[in-house]
Amino acid sequence: MSTVSKTILIVIISLIVSFLIGKSVYEKEQLNQARTIANMVEYIGQWASQYRGIWIKEAKGDAVDLGSHLDTVTATLANEDNSVTSTEQMATTLNFHLKNPALVQREISDLMQANKQQSSYRITSDKYMNTKNSPTAFESKAIKFMRANNVTEYSEVRNGETFYARGLIATAACMRCHESAEKAPYAVRSLYPSQGYGYELGKVAGAISVRVPSTYSLASLLNILNISSILAILGLIGCSYLILKRK
Repeated sequence: MSTVSKTILIVIISLIVSFLIGKSVYEKEQLNQARTIANMVEYIGQWASQYRGIWIKEAKGDAVDLGSHLDTVTATLANEDNSVTSTEQMATTLNFHLKNPALVQREISDLMQANKQQSSYRITSDKYMNTKNSPTAFESKAIKFMRANNVTEYSEVRNGETFYARGLIATAACMRCHESAEKAPYAVRSLYPSQGYGYELGKVAGAISVRVPSTYSLASLLNILNISSILAILGLIGCSYLILKRK
């Protein structure tokens, strides 16, 4: 085999090895990205939980989905002289709808899932209330795995996409609505009389499920590798050529 042929072979092997190493690095970065998204989702839930849910003002003329809130409060703007509001003035009546932490998280999830090219997440459980939150095959597998192995993470890479699940641990805030139908607030059990209950305090109740699409390619590999890495590879190829040429 000629020196040129040997050098070309070394170049090809080096590129394959570099690609595989880069792929491993990229998948780890995808997993870290999924963990970051899961962190964000947890913080959103904690923020909403400290207020025991968020009251949202109904936009004028908008139809409100029954499953999009747990309770409604009607408020009427007071007149400056504190007089009773007349029928004509009832147009100023405002409706506020209560969204619990899970609903807040789900609505943000809906916005993210609208773009299939970007990362997205879901809140799911095998003890779900709303059917929109029912688990996929991956999510069911992840929940069972985490419970059986007493861990709070599970991930898979399929077709270049990273699927990550983080266990949702039932807290005291979760138990207010999910322990049992009898103990749940009236607004909750009136919407969901029999499903979504049975959480156990301190145990995995569901999962934050994150999907990170892959854009890995040779171009992305070059973006991951810094200039020093690229120069080191080129140097290795050059040294190999010189060594083979001397032989």
